[in-house]
Amino acid sequence: MTAIAYPPVSRRVLNGARVHAANPWTTLGLPWVILVAVFGLTYSIWRIVAWAAGGVGELDADAFRYAGGVTWILGYMVTVSAQAMNQTFRFAMGLSQTRRDYFAGTCLYFLGASAGYALGIAVLAAAERATDGWGVHGAFFAPAFLFDVPLWQVAWFFFGLMMLTLAIGIAAGAVFVRWRATGLVTMLLTIGVLAVGGAFLLTWADAWGPVGSFFVDTSVAVLVAWTLPVTALAVGAGYALLSRATVRD
Repeated sequence: MTAIAYPPVSRRVLNGARVHAANPWTTLGLPWVILVAVFGLTYSIWRIVAWAAGGVGELDADAFRYAGGVTWILGYMVTVSAQAMNQTFRFAMGLSQTRRDYFAGTCLYFLGASAGYALGIAVLAAAERATDGWGVHGAFFAPAFLFDVPLWQVAWFFFGLMMLTLAIGIAAGAVFVRWRATGLVTMLLTIGVLAVGGAFLLTWADAWGPVGSFFVDTSVAVLVAWTLPVTALAVGAGYALLSRATVRD
């Protein structure tokens, strides 16, 4: 009897990650291009406003401190990871990968992507601070409550939130792979109902004040740490769904 030699687990998981790395433009290239474009538009608006006001010195010191353009990438990555799951699952199964190895490789790939994005944004935030907000006191890469926190907290913030959004995308992608559009629409409606229900309960209990105080009084590092259980839950749900998904044409 001839024994079949399987590659070690680590190599199989890496093969699962390589499925995504084979076409990195959507997950690693395009988001940076769009982010730079959004920054360019934001900076142009800052310059126009400063010119209209008679110069940067005529503006309030915090006039451009609350730009939220950088946060669009967090929502966009939900779509990116969901699409990546749908586009590569059948291909990976065709390469005789197991669902477990493919899913572990997917998580590894997006973990590395989260670290790369977080580090890149933190480096840009450092450049932003070194240039006095690009010469106009602006804050694009570390706006609002990130404006004066240490750079490691900026990196941790985007790393944690990037993992959360990618995990949600992974779960959404697994739902789509298993139940297609019907499952995804049902998932979105369920999330919407839960969100509205949660808002109703907070209003009924008059708890918006304590909730607001929690976010104001808690450090960025601790707030991000609170997202980790949600990230783990989304990843676990994604694996549970994908392990039962069938390969469809």
